[in-house]
Amino acid sequence: MLLAQKVALITGSARGSGAGIAHVFAREGAAVIINQVRGEGDPDKVLADIRSFGGEGLVVPADLTDEEQVRAMVTKAEETFGAVDILVSNYAAPITRKSFADLSWADWQRQIDTTLKAAFLCTQAVLPKMKERRWGRVISINTIGIHQPSPHYHGYTAAKTAMIGFSRNLAVEVGEYNITVNIVSPGLTLTEEVKAMLTPEQQRQHEQRIPLRRTGTVSDTANAALFFASDLSSFVTGHYLPVCGGQVLE
Repeated sequence: MLLAQKVALITGSARGSGAGIAHVFAREGAAVIINQVRGEGDPDKVLADIRSFGGEGLVVPADLTDEEQVRAMVTKAEETFGAVDILVSNYAAPITRKSFADLSWADWQRQIDTTLKAAFLCTQAVLPKMKERRWGRVISINTIGIHQPSPHYHGYTAAKTAMIGFSRNLAVEVGEYNITVNIVSPGLTLTEEVKAMLTPEQQRQHEQRIPLRRTGTVSDTANAALFFASDLSSFVTGHYLPVCGGQVLE
């Protein structure tokens, strides 16, 4: 298995793409820390699903903008399974869909904190032991929306764009420790939330704009994350991978 004896912390993994990544990593042998941030999803079901096929996991709720809670989450993971080998910064806060004139700085700050600050705190918490062991994988889940700006996504897009600078600077600094830092950037993904909002006609219209003529799945995102988490990508760092069927050609 590609992740045998590895420990993976996946933020925002109580639902959606995060839960999908947790399933795939567990099937590949990793012990998975399932993080619930603000009561979203069903982390106990994710854990039960993982255990049903013999995987190992642990549910740890934590507010990712709170340094004390982040460090407590990492300590719990270490006490249970050992040091974290793989960090996937996946959590995304609900988007405040307002025109720019109607936004407050607090709206922007919420997106910056739950994206950039959360990645900052989680990475600082796991990095020292990665350096000690001279092996680590730091992955963030982004969005192709940074290439295709649209109204009412101002703070979200700004925060996700900042993650590219964060990841690439970090990749340069920690490469000497055999730690890679990469970004998976999905397009529209058929999570349960998206399925509930998208009509069949809207999905067909969307797919006509995609060279591969289909909408992305949770598995598409999870498999790309698996590539970066495993030794298959051991000589790839600072990379940004759109997972969108060719909708964005980067």
